[in-house]
Amino acid sequence: MTDRRTVFLACPYGQIGGGMGSIMAYLASMQQDPTGRFDFKRLETRGGGHIALSPLFLALAVARIWLEASRGRLAVVHLNLAERGSVFRKAVLLAATRLVGGRVLLHLHAAQIMQFHAAMGRPGQSLLQWMFRGADHCVVLGEVWRRWVIDQFGVRPARISIVYNGVPATLAAQRTACADAPFRLLFVGNLLERKGVKDLLRSFAGPSLKTRDIRLTMAGGGPVDFYRAMSAELGIADRVSFSGWVSQDDARALMVDSDALILPAYDEGLPLVILEALASRTPVICTPVGSIPEVLQDRHTALFVTPGDELGIAEAIATLVDRPELGAELSAAGAALYQRLFTMEAFAVSVAAIYASLTPREGGTSRSVWPPVQEVSDDSGC
Repeated sequence: MTDRRTVFLACPYGQIGGGMGSIMAYLASMQQDPTGRFDFKRLETRGGGHIALSPLFLALAVARIWLEASRGRLAVVHLNLAERGSVFRKAVLLAATRLVGGRVLLHLHAAQIMQFHAAMGRPGQSLLQWMFRGADHCVVLGEVWRRWVIDQFGVRPARISIVYNGVPATLAAQRTACADAPFRLLFVGNLLERKGVKDLLRSFAGPSLKTRDIRLTMAGGGPVDFYRAMSAELGIADRVSFSGWVSQDDARALMVDSDALILPAYDEGLPLVILEALASRTPVICTPVGSIPEVLQDRHTALFVTPGDELGIAEAIATLVDRPELGAELSAAGAALYQRLFTMEAFAVSVAAIYASLTPREGGTSRSVWPPVQEVSDDSGC
């Protein structure tokens, strides 16, 4: 017999660069927390098929939570919160967990949650407020989100922790400069306007990059045919390849084989693709949005460009092409930063500490229906 209790990890089907979907899957693959106190179990809330099947997956998730609670083994339900339908699915799971006396960790990773909240209307905004106040503890990706949750929903600082994402280590290849080899530039993520895809393609077609031997790979799902046609119109189809959706393993292989990652997005949380680039010793060009400028430093661990600045994007690419020594410096500094902050082990230790603070070893395992949320003693992230 084991005295380990269960932590359910709500893991949606994620595509490449799937943010929290990927990191929760990484965590679930560990099976246990670093202390051996908790068993990790994946909890699917939507499914990868037609949206009409989502209620079935949600009902099964509720049933699993209640079954584990009836066995006295439920510790925490760890809910990652995105926009749109994710809000309503996670609200159901939060309510179901609290009804059986379980503890809820609400993990905010949605890059556009502020805009989504503003557009929801009064009922939707009230629902989000209830969720943030009703969760036992909240995790956010950085100070900008922590401040927003405090100001917008009135959540006390002691009930919010900043936990940076983590990614598994990568066996990075040693990059060597080769005069006759093209510079390999990589974009990873869904091909969306908010990711700056049009800006990137227009920059790549600009006069400062036309004469340079650069190959751009666009890895990710979305309107691939639209952007492929745009590349043809811009006259860069022979220098840009679109791989479509790729698996996480294939994306990491592309990362290792590239000379730089570029993500000129308009809004982000703390993208896993950037952390995977750091782990792969791949230099990064990105925009200082979301929590990115809290952890990366311009011209030390990344090259920053302004969202929508096509000339600036082209200049940053040209800089890395012309100055391989700068790429090497970014690579080394980024790898060191990854080892300090963004390993999967560091992430697991941080969230396990929160699980432990929510589930003391002694005392009862059940609580009254809809009890007031108690503050945990841990005040990390304040």
